[in-house]
Amino acid sequence: MRRELGMFVALLLMCGALWVSNPSFVEQANRFYTSRQIAMLTIYAVGIAFVIITGGIDLSVGSVIGLTGVIVAKLSAPPPGMRLPLVLGIGVALGVALLVGLIQGLLITRLDLQPFIVTLGFMLLLRGVSQTIALGGNITITDQQVVTLSGGGTQTTHFPALTHYMDLVKGGLFYVHGTPLLSWPVLICLVVIGIGGYILHYTVFGRYVYAIGGNRDAAEYSGIPVKRVETLTYVISAGMAGLAGILYAAFIKNMDAQHGQSYELIAIAAAVLGGCSLRGGEGTVIGVLIGCMIMQIIDNGFNYFRIGNWVPNENWKAIVNGAVILVAVILDRTVHIVQSKRRTRRAGLAAASPQPTVEVVSPGAA
Repeated sequence: MRRELGMFVALLLMCGALWVSNPSFVEQANRFYTSRQIAMLTIYAVGIAFVIITGGIDLSVGSVIGLTGVIVAKLSAPPPGMRLPLVLGIGVALGVALLVGLIQGLLITRLDLQPFIVTLGFMLLLRGVSQTIALGGNITITDQQVVTLSGGGTQTTHFPALTHYMDLVKGGLFYVHGTPLLSWPVLICLVVIGIGGYILHYTVFGRYVYAIGGNRDAAEYSGIPVKRVETLTYVISAGMAGLAGILYAAFIKNMDAQHGQSYELIAIAAAVLGGCSLRGGEGTVIGVLIGCMIMQIIDNGFNYFRIGNWVPNENWKAIVNGAVILVAVILDRTVHIVQSKRRTRRAGLAAASPQPTVEVVSPGAA
């Protein structure tokens, strides 16, 4: 937990700097917005952490998020949507997300294909599917439809289910000055963290995940069902991306094929910052949460950071995000180099230490 503790201290320093530069950073409205964004990022970052810990990678997460939102909008929204029941739209979207994860996992494990190539292909494929469903445009999720009557005037139809759906990202518990302290996405995120942490750290499946990432060949020789476990990690990653996509659709409301673009890079960076090694075998759910908080605080900080009259513009956002991803990869590599040197030094000391001699006395010597 040393790395997670170091990242948490860095997070506190960042928040302190933003608070000093602009006191409005800690206002309730910003806390609500930031915590909600952290929650939605953490949901699918926890999923991708399962894949990373096994030594794999999932580049299709952003496209799964976008496709899920487009499916919900297409099936449940008013025209150009199909106005089908919202439960059906959400169920189909989650089912498609899980199916995508299953197909990816099977291609990687059964055909022994590279995860990078498979998930990259699905990233492009799913984006094309989203664009086809949206007919190259966008689909707006709204809770009412206004129809112009032939005799003049208009008729408005309301959809209460969609109203509750869009309130999912605006409501919560313990309201203060009209703003909830805990939004529903935060509560959903806490459930995901609890279940994900329990599975990863306290179940046999979780131990298998770490074993595969630590040494795949040794895991196979130990009798661990490597292919099955690895396939399930891709299903988990896609399922969490689908859940996040449903929340993002309720938040953005205007869905198109470009939604979710580059989300996978942010999630990977957050997971690596939080202690998940790209080589596999390392990482914690708490670390992923801390990494997501750092990434989102950086994004939110552009709106609040001030040094005198100087304010960073949007052009700096891509620069900083790219730098953070590079720092995460460099940090991961540096940690492994240091650990490797320590193991080598310990092995050398153990070999150089004098070994106790044992004198063997024959029974007749007495």
